Amino acid sequence: MSTLEALREVVRKLEDTFNDPQKRESLYFDFYDDSLKIHGFPPNLPTNKEGFKQFIYLLWKAFPDIRIIFEDIIIEGNKVVCRYYLTGTHKGDFADLQPTGRQFKVNGFTEFSFRNAKVIERWNLVDMISLKEQLRP
Repeated sequence: MSTLEALREVVRKLEDTFNDPQKRESLYFDFYDDSLKIHGFPPNLPTNKEGFKQFIYLLWKAFPDIRIIFEDIIIEGNKVVCRYYLTGTHKGDFADLQPTGRQFKVNGFTEFSFRNAKVIERWNLVDMISLKEQLRP
């Protein structure tokens, strides 16, 4: 298996794990190295693996059925860029919004940097304006 195929497989497994409520809490963070550095997440969180965990747990609580679907995966060297969309139902507090029960679909991009098949750096960009517009009552 080539390096490109191996990284594509890791990213697909990461996607599948994130989308599986039965596996995600016990396995999702195994894809991320302890040295993880994050960018593009809420500014009030640490930019390390602990801050990333805090944000992801917040997402899972606010949107228990959240799913990420990678539509494009582009790989060069140890970097993987994914264009994706997120879907889910607003069932818990998120940002300044109380649960609305509304469903959403938003687009985003993520760039992963890998070392030894683990993510060491992650850049993220999500259409938060569209998300908040879809969730507002």
